Amino acid sequence: MQVLLALLAFAALLELSSQTEYVGISEDICRLFPDGTKLRQPGYCDRWIVCKDFKSTTGGTCTAPQVFNLNKGACQASLEKSDTYCDSPCSSKTSGYVGDTFNCANWYYCDKATTLSSGICPYSMHFDQNQQMCVYPKDAMCTAQFELVQVVPAKTNIKDESNCDKYLTASAGKLTTVNCTTDLYYDVYTGACIKKSLVQCAKHPLPTEVCGNKKLAIRNKFVADGATCRGYFYCHDLGSGVPDPSPLWQQCPVAYFFNEERSICEERAQRKCVEDRCDGRDDGFEVAEVPGCQHYIKCVNGAQSGDILECDDGMYFDALAQKCTTVKQTYGACSE
Repeated sequence: MQVLLALLAFAALLELSSQTEYVGISEDICRLFPDGTKLRQPGYCDRWIVCKDFKSTTGGTCTAPQVFNLNKGACQASLEKSDTYCDSPCSSKTSGYVGDTFNCANWYYCDKATTLSSGICPYSMHFDQNQQMCVYPKDAMCTAQFELVQVVPAKTNIKDESNCDKYLTASAGKLTTVNCTTDLYYDVYTGACIKKSLVQCAKHPLPTEVCGNKKLAIRNKFVADGATCRGYFYCHDLGSGVPDPSPLWQQCPVAYFFNEERSICEERAQRKCVEDRCDGRDDGFEVAEVPGCQHYIKCVNGAQSGDILECDDGMYFDALAQKCTTVKQTYGACSE
């Protein structure tokens, strides 16, 4: 059975392009970290959170006037000189009341660079810079934001939402991109690079010249993603000599593998694939790519578990029955 590929509409994806997050607007920051990661609570200088199941949980609050030292992970009398997250917004250009850049409720009273006083709006209200007063959140213009490096301890791995084979790490006030080695993807559950077939990836890295080059662009065609048995890219027709820089990634249904030569989804037992044949199968068995169709592999959580298994003499693996039978089977995956 064959299924013709259909081009699906583009989905709007949030990419970690600037490392800027918005308090109360961006998704939970713990989506980027494994369980147990301790972070400064965005918008506060005296609090911390602990990530659990990719959600922020209350960590604690320092006793005033102490503040939370990010890199030491403890309450102290003051922050490190390099930690400017909690600095007053007062400068040579400010005068009067000024709102905070990292917490919508905070306000300062400035005489140029001198901070005369500061406070927090009561009753969960926000300080509105235009009105120069505390107002209800719906009436305030607040764009409180933070950079990941301002709330993440140094040497902490961060999921790169734009690349499965990379991750970010905080160091010296900057985020550095780190590449996993060949055939490995970053796993946010463990905070390490592991076998790519074990990682759920929403955006596979583009193979080199996936849509051709300026001399010969691949136009209006489907190509294998080079990472999975089911995945493929669609290269849009942007004109002669213009390869698609952002091809759309999609994948065949679980029961099928992608056939690049024919641009179709084909029954998985009929298709050879250099990647993990357990792609998409949480558990069960798959015919192995060994001539004779008497061998099979066990799948656990979408990846091959253990070595290739072999049926008893005179028996063949039946992909539909999911077991060895005496009926001779012939599949494209295990053909000569």
